[in-house]
Amino acid sequence: PGRIEAYDIAHLGGSNAVGALVVAENSEFKKSDYRKFKVIHGADDLANLREVLTRRLVHTEWPRPDLIVVDGGRNQLAVARAAVAAGGRRIPIVAVVKDARHQPARLIGAPALIRRHRDLILRLNHEAHRFAISFHRHRLRRLT
Repeated sequence: PGRIEAYDIAHLGGSNAVGALVVAENSEFKKSDYRKFKVIHGADDLANLREVLTRRLVHTEWPRPDLIVVDGGRNQLAVARAAVAAGGRRIPIVAVVKDARHQPARLIGAPALIRRHRDLILRLNHEAHRFAISFHRHRLRRLT
């Protein structure tokens, strides 16, 4: 896919939850298109993911993604699919399931895209996590 968007949610016990969007176009990170989202649902990762995707999808002036990557399992995949469908879009979605040490354990979603773009999907997921954590830490520092 030409444009891949990866999403992650970060919070500490539900406080100061944030969402992050990172982008790759033609396998290159496009930092000018990264976005940060303040979200209001505390520790509810599913509601936060739904909010971030819904807010992103109203920006029809932004380039349309060819693939969306979310951090999480089947529940996050289902929420992402519902948000995309509610926005009137048809975009393939892949979820990155993590193990107990927060390392990628498996990918679920569009099998052909996973086989073809596994390494890029994992790199984007890692970058989304880094970007979300960085924004979350920045917000925490500003509050103290």
